Amino acid sequence: METNYVGGPKNTEEERNKAMIHQYFEHHSKKDLQKIEKLVTPKHRFYFSGMPPMDWNGHKQFLSALFNAFPDIHFAIEDILAEGDKVAFRLAVTGTHSGVFQGIPPTGKKVSFGGTGIGTIVDGKLEENRAQADIMGLMQQLGAIPAPYNAP
Repeated sequence: METNYVGGPKNTEEERNKAMIHQYFEHHSKKDLQKIEKLVTPKHRFYFSGMPPMDWNGHKQFLSALFNAFPDIHFAIEDILAEGDKVAFRLAVTGTHSGVFQGIPPTGKKVSFGGTGIGTIVDGKLEENRAQADIMGLMQQLGAIPAPYNAP
């Protein structure tokens, strides 16, 4: 990281972009769709593995379903890297399955799974988010699919 003349970090584009992504996921943990919307551009596109691309309205529906299924959901950024207008992040997601998720009735189970993404930042807002998550591991934790056999 570059430093200024007194040894502190410079306020680079990359640092501002990383700070925006931190704020974006803080609002996810608070389930604040209005504040999340203020951090995306009008051209926002969300790409999630196995699903068609979504504009903000589709992304908002996706998040609403997730927030309803896991009302205590929490997103923690474990790693974050930035270069130019791109920010890559690795997340740890936790929550309790208290609502219907993908047709699965609430189980009351506490779950945790990882996710990764690359965001494109335009004028301080998220224009594109390409994300993947360990949905197989999540579904195994919910009992929707069997866990793999562990040989002795």
